[in-house]
Amino acid sequence: MKELFAKCISHDSGIKGRIGGNPPQLIGEQIPDEYMFYATLVHPEKENIMLTILIHNNFETLIENNIYPSIAVKVIEHKYSEMGSNTHKAITNLPVNSISDYKEIQDNDFQFIKVGGEPRFIQYKDYYYEELERNGYSFFLQIDEEGYRQDMEYVFMYGALYLYKHNVTGKIIAGFWQYS
Repeated sequence: MKELFAKCISHDSGIKGRIGGNPPQLIGEQIPDEYMFYATLVHPEKENIMLTILIHNNFETLIENNIYPSIAVKVIEHKYSEMGSNTHKAITNLPVNSISDYKEIQDNDFQFIKVGGEPRFIQYKDYYYEELERNGYSFFLQIDEEGYRQDMEYVFMYGALYLYKHNVTGKIIAGFWQYS
């Protein structure tokens, strides 16, 4: 897969991908009790399919479970759905922003989403991805808080979330997250 890039931009209701706000209507009932909506991204390989990311609502649990297989971040693949009205699953201090369409060229120094290619790690430690690779997963995309817009809450402590894709099934999961 070619490298693709997306930016965090001002909220635009005509754009499908977004970070913050209420979860998509379609998955409102699928969110476990202790999880909150983080973002919904356009799947870079499938038309009209989204990847919604949920994070544990307890920061201590999130930080203690930051590496596969016990990562407290979930990814749900689903058809596109408008923003729902479930405010109880929104991260209240994370304002709604849109995620631009994917481009083949990174047009600024601070990336937000990078699909494919080699991940840009914050910490270069093998233990983050060794078990993922042993179990047939490869790097798929990363969301880097360095690319947030001003005045956004750093959910991952000014870090990055790395999603991995299974080489046979194509299932997308949260692999790990790192912080600086």
